Amino acid sequence: MFDVQDVTLDPLDTYKFFNKGKFVKEFMSASHYARHPTTGDSYNYVFMTGFDKGLFTGVEPGYEMIRVTEDDTGRAVGKVVGYIPSSLKDIRIIHSLGVTENYVILPRLSLRADLNSTTHVCSNIVFDDKAPTYMHVMSIKDGSFQTFEFPPFISVHIVNSFERENEKGETEIVVDYPTLTTMDGFNHDRCYYEILNIEYMLSDKFSYLKDFKPLTDVTIRRFVMNLATGKGEVIDHPQLWKPKILHVDFPFVNDNFRGKPFCIVYFHTIQWDNKNAMGILKLDLCKQTSVGWDDLNLFPVEPIFVPRPGGTEEDDGVLMTPVYDARRDGSELYIWDARDLKVIAKLSSPVRVPWTNHGIWLPQD
Repeated sequence: MFDVQDVTLDPLDTYKFFNKGKFVKEFMSASHYARHPTTGDSYNYVFMTGFDKGLFTGVEPGYEMIRVTEDDTGRAVGKVVGYIPSSLKDIRIIHSLGVTENYVILPRLSLRADLNSTTHVCSNIVFDDKAPTYMHVMSIKDGSFQTFEFPPFISVHIVNSFERENEKGETEIVVDYPTLTTMDGFNHDRCYYEILNIEYMLSDKFSYLKDFKPLTDVTIRRFVMNLATGKGEVIDHPQLWKPKILHVDFPFVNDNFRGKPFCIVYFHTIQWDNKNAMGILKLDLCKQTSVGWDDLNLFPVEPIFVPRPGGTEEDDGVLMTPVYDARRDGSELYIWDARDLKVIAKLSSPVRVPWTNHGIWLPQD
């Protein structure tokens, strides 16, 4: 982790939160920290193991959950929340995780890391349709955790997570994910990330049906975990978009509702079978309604929601994202009304901004 200069983004300092000795290896964390809804503390994990598998080092393979806070000087400080053991034969790639008021959720979906090669990273990524999904719910207070097992699912970006009480007064943890509807059709002998190489996509070898069809059938799924009974269930939200064969990912919610009960989520969409046409999508998971935006030869990035100052409604604000215009090989910053996805402003950019995965809004204060 780096501290960076806020204008040039040059690295200023490197943080190593824990020093467990040269015989302990830390080698994986989530790409996205999860922000606590009240304190603003950040949560992540570090997968670590002793080279002796804990025999002398005392460090068994597993996920060490950490909370990142600031000290009086503004320097980041890491504190251990708890530890979740895991076999080296079942390391999952966890891209994002969830945090609620009292719990951090470590989702071990069915994207597995096999330590096969030190030079060809892609060969270490396995879509395993036989690996159950595990959701670990850890208490922020004392590090104790419960594990819930579900069928195999593939996803990388969490929508949101929150706590609620059911009609019996039992605490439930709710996590939403855009998942592939089915894992049927995957060719497990090839790496799906490798086919995103631009040279391959422009070559005669590229085929939508062969390469991308398994990625275009998406279902938003809700994982509900009852902490009192230890039981969990999966609820499928209805597919509210058209065409239904659409890659739906990069969810973004109003930050004021992150980690809390919510209804509205915004997505980036791709039509792999229509020359990678892109758009944005608004879903109301409570009212089961949707609104979409797309335009010919325009390619938006992940939509970023910015709440209106003083606004209280969940969709009271704007969406912003760079949009690449293939017709003129240039980019503009588009601003939409977050309620109906009508374009309300376009700001020209002096440079072409290629398509990127993620963005962030930082208020001036």
